[in-house]
Amino acid sequence: MKLKKLLKIFSIVFISILFVKCKKSNSYYLQEHSLGDFEEDGYPDGTYCAEIDYYYSETGTNSTYILLVEIENNELIEIHWPNGGWLDNSHFTPPDISSGEASFTSDRGVDYTVKIIGNNGDCNTATYVEDEDDLIQQKEDNEDEEDRIRQNEEDEYQKKQLEERQQKEAEEEEEEEEEEGKRKKKAKNN
Repeated sequence: MKLKKLLKIFSIVFISILFVKCKKSNSYYLQEHSLGDFEEDGYPDGTYCAEIDYYYSETGTNSTYILLVEIENNELIEIHWPNGGWLDNSHFTPPDISSGEASFTSDRGVDYTVKIIGNNGDCNTATYVEDEDDLIQQKEDNEDEEDRIRQNEEDEYQKKQLEERQQKEAEEEEEEEEEEGKRKKKAKNN
């Protein structure tokens, strides 16, 4: 009796797992084919899942993230950061993304390449992203550190110069005292 009950439970679990797997693969199939249709005529206005590559030449930072993007009239108009922030068309000229991919440079000098990879509901976005503010802050921090290093080097140089000048003055004073001593000795002997 217990064996029958266990077999029945096992069968229900197995069928449930099989059903879920089939439904997921069908969802991916539909997503692929529906995105394929968009690519011919561009993308309807809305939110999409995209792979975002960025490069910031000032710091040499580059990364790739999965994020949500907004498309309007086949132009990329906004990138959503996971922290609730966004980069929108007030910071870049909206590029044409009707082919599913676009590149642009923001007003702060960050280069982006955006590739549509799915619909909004099928997106596993990154949970943490260094957004432009992070990149700019990193650059400023690097510049501050470079300034501190330069200042320390300048301070060390000035200190060394002062020590050398003081040492030279002490040597000259010592030589003058020796000369004075020799003159006095010579005068005393005469």
